[in-house]
Amino acid sequence: MTSPQNPLRFYFFLRSPYVWLAAEQLTRDGIEVEPIPMVGFAEGTVFADPAANPPRMAYLIEDIARLAERMNLTLAPPVDIEDWMPVHNVAELAKRKGKGLAFAQMAGRARWTRSLSLEDPQVIADVAGDVGLDVQEAEAAMTDAQIRADMVTAYRPLIEKDQVFGVPFFAFDAGGKTHRYWGQDRIGMMVDDARERGVL
Repeated sequence: MTSPQNPLRFYFFLRSPYVWLAAEQLTRDGIEVEPIPMVGFAEGTVFADPAANPPRMAYLIEDIARLAERMNLTLAPPVDIEDWMPVHNVAELAKRKGKGLAFAQMAGRARWTRSLSLEDPQVIADVAGDVGLDVQEAEAAMTDAQIRADMVTAYRPLIEKDQVFGVPFFAFDAGGKTHRYWGQDRIGMMVDDARERGVL
């Protein structure tokens, strides 16, 4: 499931506004990556929900608004959801069809610029159709337990190897080591480092 043609690994979870902005920037800059939907963090990671930390949540809202404005994107309040498996299953299907980054970008837009719920099967199907996926195949993927199982099998070892503790998270291998970057604000640095090391 991993692709040697895309040495830059992009770990994402569609709940994060920073993942959406990262997908927007990667697309705008024409940076090819291997998009990897998250199936959990590296062992030992303590997940801190920003919604449980009011000052952090207030900062996040302020930060995302100014970043979106600088990218000429209009921000709308997101609809939070409980079950992320269907949309991430379709993200995996999109990846297999060579449209993984496009799906992450457009799903992010649906959530963060149109206040649409990524738990709604029709919204997921519409995003899938917008990026050129077969809608019926996308609808079937939403509840496909085998897709999820395949993701866990393929991505858990990568997540442990790269020690992914948050999203968006990027990694590439060069010079006998893994180079890791956390946050959409590190994309430029990652690309510079990858070029310097002959990866791009």
